[in-house]
Amino acid sequence: MPMDPTFPVYIEIEKGGLIKYEYDKDEGKLVVDRVMPASHPYPYAYGFFPSTLGSDGDELDALIIRNSDGIKNDTTYNAYIIGALVMEDEHGMDEKVLCVLGEDYGRMGDIDVLSEDIKKTIETFFSTYKLNIPGKWSKTYGYISKNKAYDLYVEALIRYSAAT
Repeated sequence: MPMDPTFPVYIEIEKGGLIKYEYDKDEGKLVVDRVMPASHPYPYAYGFFPSTLGSDGDELDALIIRNSDGIKNDTTYNAYIIGALVMEDEHGMDEKVLCVLGEDYGRMGDIDVLSEDIKKTIETFFSTYKLNIPGKWSKTYGYISKNKAYDLYVEALIRYSAAT
């Protein structure tokens, strides 16, 4: 059975990270955005697809789902898209595309096979990670399929291309 294509994902924050980094294009490096509460670590490695533009005007966000550690920040990985969490924040729609690495693709190659625990962990994190930050909020709306997540990626590529 042929596998789906992979896409580059640049990781800003490692699984379990409490420091929210963002990539500063002008400086060409990661900079600290804020420190998360100790009770609120990132559930999975978090970053973005380079050369994309999401609905919120930033790069399209991505998480790499992996049970073990080992995915390091400031590194780009080739990952498979398996679905997405639909969410919104104070800047507009801010979907999080879920991905896996090649060694996990066989058992987690589609959002439909992710455990409810994994999905709940991700959704809970993103629905609460901006609590107690003045002027910021987030709301989640559930998950979409792999094909719809691909569509988000293609739209983000087109948006980026039109803007550059």
